[in-house]
Amino acid sequence: MILYTPVDEAIIFADMEQKAPKLEEVALANGITLLVERLEEGSRIERVICGNANVYLMAEYQPGQVIKIP
Repeated sequence: MILYTPVDEAIIFADMEQKAPKLEEVALANGITLLVERLEEGSRIERVICGNANVYLMAEYQPGQVIKIP
């Protein structure tokens, strides 16, 4: 990638040094697999993996939702 800019590269790529969240794969009983990030108050959904397209429209499985998973 070529980046033509007068801005210093340390400023541009400063955000890339942040650590990516540690994601955990959780399989639910109804065939849905979630990639979640564990938080103190629960687990935040980062990604939904499912063969059923209707699952992606369900509000309870939207990325960003915090859910309780044991």
